[in-house]
Amino acid sequence: MKKIKITAELIPAEEGGYVVYCPELDITTEGETIEEAIDMLKDAASGYIEVVGIENIPHFAKNRQIKELELVVNG
Repeated sequence: MKKIKITAELIPAEEGGYVVYCPELDITTEGETIEEAIDMLKDAASGYIEVVGIENIPHFAKNRQIKELELVVNG
């Protein structure tokens, strides 16, 4: 068993509740409350990892390199 950390990006939904996105796994789900949205994300993430396999998710690859880039954008 291995512990991993994922990010939950919460966005209020137009019709109420919250949409929650996990960039590490590129999955999205929703819930009526923040707590429910996070619980739904945990369930979705666990199912996704079980099917795909942690070793097949690029974010968790052993030889991954991370570089921060700075961009100039209009807006």
